[in-house]
Amino acid sequence: MLVYQYDGTLEGFFCCVYESVYQKERPEAVEPEGAAQCRLFPPKYVETDPEHAARVRRAIPSRISPEALDLTETVFCSCLEDKETRLLHFLLRGFQSGGGFLRAGYSDAELSPLLCARKNLMGEAHLLKGFLRFADVGGSLVATITPKNFVLPYLAGHFAARYRNENFLIFDKTHRAALLHEDRRVRIAAADDIEFPAFSEQEEQYRALWKRFYRAVSIEARKNHRCRMTHCPKRYWGNMLEMEEGDRE
Repeated sequence: MLVYQYDGTLEGFFCCVYESVYQKERPEAVEPEGAAQCRLFPPKYVETDPEHAARVRRAIPSRISPEALDLTETVFCSCLEDKETRLLHFLLRGFQSGGGFLRAGYSDAELSPLLCARKNLMGEAHLLKGFLRFADVGGSLVATITPKNFVLPYLAGHFAARYRNENFLIFDKTHRAALLHEDRRVRIAAADDIEFPAFSEQEEQYRALWKRFYRAVSIEARKNHRCRMTHCPKRYWGNMLEMEEGDRE
């Protein structure tokens, strides 16, 4: 069974597509380097070549459709299981038959999981635009999130526009990456772990005021924890200031 292994980057994945097309191979699986899999035969490692990756990226919109490129790049950031294998087979199908099958949408068995994955990622990014909580540390805004999908690229534009004059950092603990905005420039960098300094006395006062406001506007007789979890899923509560301690029921 032929298995491709690559460095885990989008550029590396495009090189796997290039390898499959030009070597006329159809691997059973594509997995990032370091994936714990027990196999009888070793995988074939595909080196990342920027030129090969660029050729594939140009070919997708021209030979399939611009939507296919957008779907590929979005699903690659998702938490869909076996996303690389699914995307490779999706692209090989598109190169062979064109992008007409995209019109089938969710009714297409091969396409439906990819569309669902994109919807899930965009939905999570939308929720985090409201659920993310910043704190002031030394004059910069910092926040921690633990999303299922790699949503930092989809949060960058929103927060850069909203806080264009502020320096801020959003640490994605799940994917060990950080979104940095400094001097109106945005970049995403790898970050195994980040320990923020202790909050200042003024920041602690603001945090206490926010929690007091949250409790003050709530109506005890109308509390509905099931409804709250519907609109604000519980997995986000760990990074929300107002849901700390006794509020996390």
